[in-house]
Amino acid sequence: MKDTGRWVYQEEQVPYAFSLCRVLDAGTADQSYDLLGIVRVRVDRLHPERLPAGLRPWALATLANGGYGFGRFYASYSTLDEDGEPDSNLADEYIDWSGSEVLSPQQAQPSTR
Repeated sequence: MKDTGRWVYQEEQVPYAFSLCRVLDAGTADQSYDLLGIVRVRVDRLHPERLPAGLRPWALATLANGGYGFGRFYASYSTLDEDGEPDSNLADEYIDWSGSEVLSPQQAQPSTR
């Protein structure tokens, strides 16, 4: 009897990644994104909801260690297409960066009248 083999279902491995872009001409009609970097991340199949929580810390560490100056940045957690580019967005965040830390809107001071 000859062994003809058999088909075994293999789950397709979808690649996931964090990416960081500089937002050019932020808030204008000419707004565009300059991709600065992508890092592939592993998804814990038992707890996939944990991964998006790592996006902001990763983006801030990347900004702090990368010497990026003042500007607006866009961080995203997404799948990657066949060319290794961000594809389906799962989570994202805009970060206003001073060059050394996150800029946050000034809180209104209570009136002392």
